[in-house]
Amino acid sequence: MNIFARITATLTGKLDEMVAHVENHDAVVALALKDTRAATAKAKVRLERVHKDGEAMRKRLQEAMRMERLWENRAKETAAKDEQKALACIARRNQCREQATQLQTALTRHEELEIKIRENVQRMEQRLRDIAQQQNLMRSRQSTADAMRIISKIEGATDNGIEDTFDRWEMLITETEYSLGHMSDADTLDMSFVKAENTAQLQAELSELLDSDKGE
Repeated sequence: MNIFARITATLTGKLDEMVAHVENHDAVVALALKDTRAATAKAKVRLERVHKDGEAMRKRLQEAMRMERLWENRAKETAAKDEQKALACIARRNQCREQATQLQTALTRHEELEIKIRENVQRMEQRLRDIAQQQNLMRSRQSTADAMRIISKIEGATDNGIEDTFDRWEMLITETEYSLGHMSDADTLDMSFVKAENTAQLQAELSELLDSDKGE
């Protein structure tokens, strides 16, 4: 197995191991988010029911207070004409008053409970947002860390780093191009100048040779 195959196999194995490790963490967080969302949804449904119960209780309280005033007015209206009826109206008023008092006490406790439940739901929703945000942050950090780790391993794969590998790769490609007779435009231009320069040099030497012969 050559050096590149060994490096590839090593990096692939390490990457698979890291990915599996990350996926386990991500799966745990995802499951926690799913459970928290389900619990929050149930809490919100129950909160809505509590709120509706409170609204119904307020309506009963308002009705009890209305009936209390009604029986009191009836007692006043009938007191001069029929004392027994007026007393019966007072008794009904007292019943309505007692009912209103009980409802007011129950409503106060109910409102306190509703406030606590609403606060808990709001905390759960905020926690959901925090967990989701943290999950995204950790995913980004993990992706960056994995990329940097892989780059570090690639650069450390040879003594001179990845640049040495690219240099040797380029040399191999260039050698292949030369062996196939494929040269760049820059190489062709350079050779044309070299050929002209060589020709001029040869011509100069020939002229010098002929001049020397004439002198003899």
